[in-house]
Amino acid sequence: MARKREFTNWIFGRELRDSRELEERPDEERAKPYVITPLGTRVRRVLFCGLVSQKNTEESMTRITVTDGTGNFYVSAFNSDFGMQSKAMADALEINDQVMVMGRVSTYQNEGKTYFNVNPEIAVRVDSVSMDYWRMKALHIARRKIYAIRMARNRPGSTVADIRDAGYSELEAESALRSIEKYPDYDLQEFESSIAAQIQPAVKEEHKSSKDFILQYIQANDTDGRGCRYEDLLAASQNASISQNELDDMLNSLGSDGEIFEVSLKRYKVI
Repeated sequence: MARKREFTNWIFGRELRDSRELEERPDEERAKPYVITPLGTRVRRVLFCGLVSQKNTEESMTRITVTDGTGNFYVSAFNSDFGMQSKAMADALEINDQVMVMGRVSTYQNEGKTYFNVNPEIAVRVDSVSMDYWRMKALHIARRKIYAIRMARNRPGSTVADIRDAGYSELEAESALRSIEKYPDYDLQEFESSIAAQIQPAVKEEHKSSKDFILQYIQANDTDGRGCRYEDLLAASQNASISQNELDDMLNSLGSDGEIFEVSLKRYKVI
């Protein structure tokens, strides 16, 4: 029977860099262990974007370092029967190229420290639009996990079902409980600030009216003290000719700038 392709995680370099836990799977003896990150993510394969900051090419191997602003990914492509295509892709990259890399994570330990290397399956140049899309999606994925962890921390004894009932996916719920078990004291606020700092979209002149509308609506419709509901804000925004994509981008921007915060899942308050 063919093996199911391993899930690909969109994560920032900081999340992988701060990881220190490995999970061996007894039913997968030949497989590499999963890395358990501070957000509870089980990682074997990753997808990330960033700038090539270092490159070293040899006949047998090409090494590149890719930074996304929060940390470094170390990528090694080998000149082997299974890696020739990956090495050719890595050889074609240059310092300061914007790149997207998808690959498998390898680990090794030295003097109690865990180090990570990515063996690429894909390594290609991308444009700024693709870079921004990756950042926004990776931030969204990380924030939902952070909110699930915070909810579980505030409700000791929470189960996967409890977290799922609060509006999170099963994967997010399982990740939250793993995070609490493996990284009970991890500073989520500092981590969130570090990844949000990578997304600083300037509010264009034509968007100022949209920004004002969204802020005013949130403030006016926080009637019960629990925050303005996203569903209500979306309906009002669309009536004001603001698309859902524009609304979501604006909410991310306002959150990063500290003008609003998400009280609970999909409920917003003006600061």
